[in-house]
Formats: sequence, C-alpha cells, structure tokens
Amino acid sequence: MQGELRTLYRKSHALQLMCEACLQMLDATGDDTPKPVEMSRRQIARIHDHILENLGRPLTVEGIAREMGLSTSSIQRHFKEHLGMTVYEFIRLKRLEAARAALERDGVPIAQAAWIAGYTSPTSFTAAFKKTYGLPPKHHRA
Repeated sequence: MQGELRTLYRKSHALQLMCEACLQMLDATGDDTPKPVEMSRRQIARIHDHILENLGRPLTVEGIAREMGLSTSSIQRHFKEHLGMTVYEFIRLKRLEAARAALERDGVPIAQAAWIAGYTSPTSFTAAFKKTYGLPPKHHRA
C-alpha cells in the first residue's frame, strides 16, 4: 500500500509541475485563452441556438442539459446571469414571439396561435399574450 501511495503522490506532483509549466508558457506567449466567463457565454449561445432550433418540440431544462452535456443547475444559473431570465421564461417568450409573428404576418386564428406558442388553451394563451404585449392577440391579427 505504501508503494502505491508513493507512486500516486509522484504522479500527482509531476502533473502539477507540468500544469505550472504550461501556464508559464501560455503567459509567455500572451495567449488569449478564453476565461471561464467567456466560455459560459459560448455555452449560453449554444443553449440559446438549441432552444430556437427546437421551439416546436417539448423542451425541458433537464433535456437541454442532457443534450448540451451540462448540469441543470449550471444551465439555470448561467442563463439567468447572462440573459436576465430563466430558461422557461426564455422559451415562453420565444414561443409567444413566434405566435405573434404568425398573427401579424398570416392572420392565423387565436387557437392556432395558441398552439404555435405551446398552449393547449386559447384562454391561457390570451392571458399570457396580453401580459407580455399589453394587448390581447386579436389586436395583432393581420
């Protein structure tokens, strides 16, 4: 057991020395390696794009986390930090925007706009729409 611990210690010490050497080389070259916050922005952009590409499908934070290879808490925290809203608020807003565009561009019926926004009840859709845009959906129809 002593020999195994000694070997493990030596390996960890060697890795630590290699990491320090790499960091010194990066500092010497002036490499603009992205900082953790910048990495988060890139990840948020990937999540953002994934949501927009899949608005028509059922979306959950758990499913998004699985697809992106991240934890749900990490996604929630960074999303709120960078975009000022939760993942669910963002999904809801983007779906309402799609419904609003369909109303204004194509004059779709309220029930169809509700379906586009992911609502099964036109009444619930109308309430959410009015809360977001200040007017009921019928005022936005072409």
